[in-house]
Amino acid sequence: MKQQDDTLNSPNRRKLLAGATLASAAALAPSRAPAQATTKSNTTRAMGADAFSKTLPHDANGVADANAMKQFESATESGRIAEWEAIPVKNEIRLVNPLAAYAWTNDPLAKDVIELPPFPKLDSLELAEQALELYWMALLRDVPLWDYSRNSLVRDAILELRKTTLNAQATPETLFRLASPGERSGHYLSQYLWMTIPYGAHITYQKYRTIHRGVEFVTQRNEYVRIANGEWPAGIANHYADDLYLRTGRDLGEYVHWDFSYQAFIDAAAIVIGNPHRPREALARTNPYKTSRSMNGFVSFGPAFAMNAMGAVSDCAMRACWYEKWIRHRALRPEAYGVLVDRVARGERAQSVGIHPMIAQSEAVKRVREKYGSALLPQAYPEASPAHPAYPSGHAAIAGACVTVLKALFDEKREIRFPIQPTRDGKDWEDLDRTLPRPTVGGELNKLAANIAVGRNIAGIHWRSDAVEGLRLGESVALAWLKAERMKSVEGKQGWLQGFELTDFAGKTVGV
Repeated sequence: MKQQDDTLNSPNRRKLLAGATLASAAALAPSRAPAQATTKSNTTRAMGADAFSKTLPHDANGVADANAMKQFESATESGRIAEWEAIPVKNEIRLVNPLAAYAWTNDPLAKDVIELPPFPKLDSLELAEQALELYWMALLRDVPLWDYSRNSLVRDAILELRKTTLNAQATPETLFRLASPGERSGHYLSQYLWMTIPYGAHITYQKYRTIHRGVEFVTQRNEYVRIANGEWPAGIANHYADDLYLRTGRDLGEYVHWDFSYQAFIDAAAIVIGNPHRPREALARTNPYKTSRSMNGFVSFGPAFAMNAMGAVSDCAMRACWYEKWIRHRALRPEAYGVLVDRVARGERAQSVGIHPMIAQSEAVKRVREKYGSALLPQAYPEASPAHPAYPSGHAAIAGACVTVLKALFDEKREIRFPIQPTRDGKDWEDLDRTLPRPTVGGELNKLAANIAVGRNIAGIHWRSDAVEGLRLGESVALAWLKAERMKSVEGKQGWLQGFELTDFAGKTVGV
C-alpha cells in the first residue's frame, strides 16, 4: 500500500482539522488504494496505551492486561471467530460486532472508497489539542448554544483554545463547528433537528427526552476501571418529565445517544420531500424527473428511492467504518486518554505516561479537577463510549453518506420554507429570527451532518479526527454508491440520467 503523505503527521494536519476542516482534508489527503485484506502492512493498528481496550481486564490504573491485548491482536489478525470468542470478555458489556469489519474488503464498492490517514499519535500535540477541545466541550455542555456569544465560560474557553492550531480562529459563532458550506450560518443546530416531520398522514414534532443539567459520569478512577472492564455502570441519567426541543450540547449529545443509525437523515428526507405527491419542486436540476413530460420518479430517483437510500447507504458506510475502526486503527476512546491525563495531573511524568504535557497543564483540566477532584474527562453517558474503537465515528460516517445522497437528489440551493427555532424554554417553537440568514437545503444538510458527528464529541466519546474523517469516509462511500445506482438503472443506461451533481463537504462541485 502507498505510504501516507508526511503532511498528515505534521502541523498541517492540525490546520486541516481546524478552520478549513473538510476543505483542507480533501486537499491534503492523497488518493487511497482500494481496501485490502487485513495485514499488518496495511494498518496503523494501535497496541498498548494508545489502543482501544474496553471490556478487557484492566488494573487499578486503567491499564489493559498485556496478555489480553495479545489475544485481541491475534484475533484481529486472523479474523477467526474461535479466537474472538476466546478473548477474556467477562462482564456485561460486549465488544460491538468486530466481525463486521471483515466484510468490507469483499464489497464491490470498496475499490472506489478512500482509506483514512493514521490516527494522531498518542504523544502528539495534535491529539492533546483535540483533548483540550473535549474538556471544554464537557465544561460547556449546559450552555444554550445560542448563548455562546454572551457567556463568560465560553469566553474563557476561547481564550485558551485560540492558543492552539486546532482552534486558532475560534469565535463564539464558530466554536465547535466544522466548516462545510452553510454549516456556520445561523443557529448551531440544523433546521432538520427542529422542523416538524411529515410521516405520511402522521406529523411528528421534534421534542425529545433531555437530561438534567450538571449530570456527569466517569469522574472517578474506580468508576472508569469498572466500565473499562466491561461492567455495566451503576449510575443512570435522569430525564426531565417533559420532552423538549434541543437547545444545548447536552441535549444534542443525548439525541445521538439513543438515535438509530440513520434516524436524523430519514427524518430530513421526509422534510425535504414534503408532499410526496408533488415531488418535483424539491428535486435537483440534474434529476431527469424534474422536467419529464409524462413521468414522476418514485422507486427510482424519487421519494421512495430517497427514503430507501438512507438505509442502504448507511449499511455500506458502516461496513467501511467498521473496517477502519477494527482492522486499520483500533484507536483509543477519549475516556481512556482522560485516565492518562489524570495520572499526569497526579504527579506522573507526561513522557512516561505517553501524552503531551500541554493537556495536563491546561486551564480546562484545572477546572475539571477543581469541580470533580480528578482530571478524568467527564462523560455525558453512564457507560461512556460504546465498546468499539474510536476512529472514525460511525455516526459521522453515516452522516456523511446520507447527507451526500440527499444533496445529490434534491436542490441544495433551495431556501427552506417556514424555518423555525425553539422558544428559550424549549417547550414550543416560533418562526426563525428574521435577522438570521435564510437557511438553504444544502447548508442545513451539511449542518445536520456536523451536528450528528460533533454531538458525539460533545458527549465525550469521540475525537475531532473521528468526526472529520468519518464524514469524509461516508461521503466517499455515498459517491461510489450513487455511481453504482446510476450505472444499473434504466435511466442511466439510456443516458437520460447523465449523472448527479452536488457540493461536497469541501465546497467543491462534484459530478457522479
